[in-house]
Amino acid sequence: MRLSQILKVAMLAMIGIVLTGGSNSFAGEKPRRSMFIVIENGGVVQDREGQMHATSSLLGEIAQLRRRKATRDTQIHIVLTANPTEVSWSGTPQQLFEQGHAVLERIAFVNTCSDLVRAWAQVDTTRRITYPDEFDLIGIGPMIHAGFPCGQGGEISLPQAAPRELRLGALAREASRVRLLLVHPDQDEIYLTHLEAAGVLERARSGELDFDVMDAARTQAASGAILERK
Repeated sequence: MRLSQILKVAMLAMIGIVLTGGSNSFAGEKPRRSMFIVIENGGVVQDREGQMHATSSLLGEIAQLRRRKATRDTQIHIVLTANPTEVSWSGTPQQLFEQGHAVLERIAFVNTCSDLVRAWAQVDTTRRITYPDEFDLIGIGPMIHAGFPCGQGGEISLPQAAPRELRLGALAREASRVRLLLVHPDQDEIYLTHLEAAGVLERARSGELDFDVMDAARTQAASGAILERK
């Protein structure tokens, strides 16, 4: 076969791939999935031991996703509310398994701001940069906002209204799973209302979304099975 004929065959094959949406190259490829975790680690967290236990248990559960072909490529992104303008750690379940101790060391509690608005905004930014096909949202902490700069809003009294700028509701409208863990008992109704107004509870009732808001007792009772479908 002449060189010109070879090139012609190759070009026709490439055109065929483009016209069929690349099915020859990508058949059977799994949808890309991400998991975004916001951990409150500022001064609003009172039960730090309980929060660290819940965090450690959850991360151990996520590391087990490495054992399943369908979940082993999940991209995990952790954002801390005391350092909310960057992703503190990213990786796969296998990397989490290998680096688990170092990851936990990064989640140090500090007596400073705990900015829910900026943390969930960072989640939104990271989601738009990475554009996963599916994603989960997990929040760990009392859901109490103490935004930067610290002390500007005066003393915090509970129940505290959900901040108007919070992007959690908008993100949850597109998520596959939403878990809020260790929510303060004065804040659960606040955030149920926030999410209901965004249409999230309707999605949960219709089966489109795997959703739960859990206080300390329910979080502890579900330890090791947080990711199980409700």
